[in-house]
Amino acid sequence: MTETHKIQKNHGPIRLWVYAACIISVWSLFLFFSWLWIVQSSRSGTLEIIRIDARTAFEKDILYRRWNAGHGEVYVPITAQTQPNPYLKTEHREIQAPEGITLTKVNPAYMTRQVHEMAAQIHGRKSHITSLNPIRPQNAPDPWETQALKRFEKGEPEVSSVEKIDQTDHLRLMRPLVTEKGCLGCHEEQGYTEGEIRGGISISIPLAPFLAIEKTHTDTMSLIYGILWAMGVAGTLTSMYFLNRQIQRLQRAEASLLIKERMEGVVEMAGAVCHELNQPLQMILGNAEIMLLDLEPDHPVSGRIRHIQEQVKRMAKTTRDLIKITNYETKQFPQGKVIDIEKAATTPRRPDGPINPD
Repeated sequence: MTETHKIQKNHGPIRLWVYAACIISVWSLFLFFSWLWIVQSSRSGTLEIIRIDARTAFEKDILYRRWNAGHGEVYVPITAQTQPNPYLKTEHREIQAPEGITLTKVNPAYMTRQVHEMAAQIHGRKSHITSLNPIRPQNAPDPWETQALKRFEKGEPEVSSVEKIDQTDHLRLMRPLVTEKGCLGCHEEQGYTEGEIRGGISISIPLAPFLAIEKTHTDTMSLIYGILWAMGVAGTLTSMYFLNRQIQRLQRAEASLLIKERMEGVVEMAGAVCHELNQPLQMILGNAEIMLLDLEPDHPVSGRIRHIQEQVKRMAKTTRDLIKITNYETKQFPQGKVIDIEKAATTPRRPDGPINPD
């Protein structure tokens, strides 16, 4: 086997495993970025669901505020939780109902604030009516709300972001309150006109419950992607293993073919040598026989002629062995490796397994 074939035989499997490593790397990167995209999309979807929830809460606030304003505000019994609103400047703020019950007028803002307090206790979401020019001091905006109100003045219809409240992540969403005809009873003295933005309602929803649901989905997708990655790696390694075996079979077949070609060359050479040597050998043997017949048995030259006959017969045996060669066998001589004619002629043919020419 030549040095080139040895190098190819040794480096073939190495190249295969390099290819396998490249395929696994590409597969791993593809799945990683795909998984990352799904995680990011899931987070975006979760935040959008919370925004929709916040927008729904805002729309409900607007609806019952309109209902309240449409009825010219409503009267409710005075309780520990519902005291007369000191910021409501209107006639008949309190009235006496039958059976000695005192009722107080509740305007849209007061009713909204009480609903927000109930929602905070039940659901943990926090809502806040606010304005850059509030009637009630407690309705003054915090820094985040202040920035949102200023952006409303520039035409933005909604502001939202994830913020920390009490060391907990919340999605904060705020939309503007537009002055409607029913609002002028309380806010006309502040200079507002119908259609003008006079403030906003901010809604803060804790992320934890939604993130718990998202985590379940993300964990499931991570498991699926892990299984896909393992299947891809196992498939690649298995394919490379069988491909390597196929290459080895092809290499063995190639080596056998090479030996066969060499064997054919040896057989052809042997036939040619035998053909060229047979006639001269027959001539030498024939002349030696004639010379022995012409000489006395005890003649000094007779012994030399018989020695020549022995060597010629030896050469004849060599030609017969050359004709019988079936395998490629060598032996070591001081000057290098040569074909071992006797062994090559007597060893049974091995058609399947490669014959080692070394």
